[in-house]
Amino acid sequence: MTIMPRSRVGMLIVFCGITLTATQLLWNISTTVSTHTVIPDNPIFLDSAGVVEIGNLRNKNMSFFAVNEDIIENGIRGNSSGSTSPVTSSYEILGNIHTDNGDFVHILITARDENSQRKLGGGDLWTATLTSKSGNYSTSGRIEDHSNGTYSVYFIAAWSAKSVINITLVHSSESAQYLKYNIWPTCRLYFTGFYISGNTEDTSICTIASTSENWYNKCEYTHPTALGNHLFLCDMPGKNLSCKNLIDYGQEQTNNKTQIQENQDNQVKKLLHGKEFLFTGVHKKYSLITLGPRYIDLHKGNVPSKLPLCKDSLQSNARSSSGYWEASRWRSLACKNSHFGDKHDVGNCLRNKRIYIMGDSTMHLLYVVLCKILDAPFLLGEKSEDERAAPSSIPRFVHISAYNLTINFVFHQIRVGAPRHFHLSVFEVDVLDSLGANQCDYIIWLGFGIHFLQWSHSAFLDRLIKIKYAITRFQKRCPGVPIVVKGPHMSQPPEQFQTMYMTVSRSDFFTYEIAKMMKEYFRDTGVIFFDTWDLNLSFPSPNAIHMPPTAFKEELHMALSMICK
Repeated sequence: MTIMPRSRVGMLIVFCGITLTATQLLWNISTTVSTHTVIPDNPIFLDSAGVVEIGNLRNKNMSFFAVNEDIIENGIRGNSSGSTSPVTSSYEILGNIHTDNGDFVHILITARDENSQRKLGGGDLWTATLTSKSGNYSTSGRIEDHSNGTYSVYFIAAWSAKSVINITLVHSSESAQYLKYNIWPTCRLYFTGFYISGNTEDTSICTIASTSENWYNKCEYTHPTALGNHLFLCDMPGKNLSCKNLIDYGQEQTNNKTQIQENQDNQVKKLLHGKEFLFTGVHKKYSLITLGPRYIDLHKGNVPSKLPLCKDSLQSNARSSSGYWEASRWRSLACKNSHFGDKHDVGNCLRNKRIYIMGDSTMHLLYVVLCKILDAPFLLGEKSEDERAAPSSIPRFVHISAYNLTINFVFHQIRVGAPRHFHLSVFEVDVLDSLGANQCDYIIWLGFGIHFLQWSHSAFLDRLIKIKYAITRFQKRCPGVPIVVKGPHMSQPPEQFQTMYMTVSRSDFFTYEIAKMMKEYFRDTGVIFFDTWDLNLSFPSPNAIHMPPTAFKEELHMALSMICK
């Protein structure tokens, strides 16, 4: 392992008005000695209100997934009906619906279990797409749960052509309920912490924990402004190293990678507690429903043309997807989106602005696409003497003098992937709190999703609330500054990565729930929530974390439509 030079620890960090040394951190570091909390064999159910006893589930009004009256234990139905099966479930075309807000094709899904028994309740997670055989048009369907084992799907009739229907079961209601109430309460993410002092180095295992938990002989790294009642927690290093000697953290290219994988796999096995059947066989991966017509001769109907400007909420018609693809263009049905012709259109839209783009690798790709459109030779930030300090921790920026435009990009912390320098970890709240009010010429783009799928519900909620509070503080200093928050999209891992851990811990059930939480928490805040779910789901290629460049370009055009009034 390469040893980081000691001089690196004392370097000055200047970013967004914050000047720090490695000993003046945004992190608070301490050591604790107490008793470690063990995950119970029979996990209790948790929700945003606290602890929910199993017997009280019948009285809870769940936000999305219906809870059937016959739930008796661990989120599993107690009658003779089994889990929803993609093999026996079916769908049929009921016809067209004509409304003032557009014309739609109505499809009805009937859910059945492995024994072909009709399901009596709702809560299954489905996706639906409609694509012309030529591939020039595609859209996703809006799905309505009737809570009786049937689901209505509504497709906008936006073109005339023979088209392919794809109805996919992502998770049965039984699997979804187990994920929500037995898996989500627990963080399922581990890192390697690199401790270095001079020529001495050691590693330890780190995770994200609640401050209300108990543990023994650990290093605590707290950041209440960013993480709330959660912290970054590491095993104590050996070789006489102390907690303050943590230099890097990461997952890949580390001696502890095997141990991390074993920890994650063992944790998921314990959490499943004999319910592996919910995520194996036909339930291991998303499955197309084959009992139903594969094609439909679609005839173009009334498509909404009088749309509002792109602004907060972006509410499309309740029966409609938020848009559809026409060749390489995204036609929004939520608002009147624009397509910017060349770099001058984009540059003039953003002239005299300081843009801060913060988030994950999907946000970084938006940053790269924007820089390429503007022919900007963007910088990747300061190079590190240690490859493990990877520039992914370091702000990236570009200044375009022709438009007096500065674009900054900052990766969010804490996230999965290759190691990065711990002391260069800058959170969204740190950036927002550093922006002064003397010249409020900012544009803020935030996006987060895939890296939080393995966080516990409470840890992500803390992070989300703290970002919201930071935005509120910023809005008081700089009212009227455009703030766009981009939601996540589906990103089923490739088949070779579909291990039990990946199937359970990184399920798109969590992606969907996180998108809902983001939409709810930024509602009526003056923040523009950019829901990318339909745009990416209906794109005519398999969903992945990093979608093709065409999808990213259309996301950028949508974001610019929200900013450039």
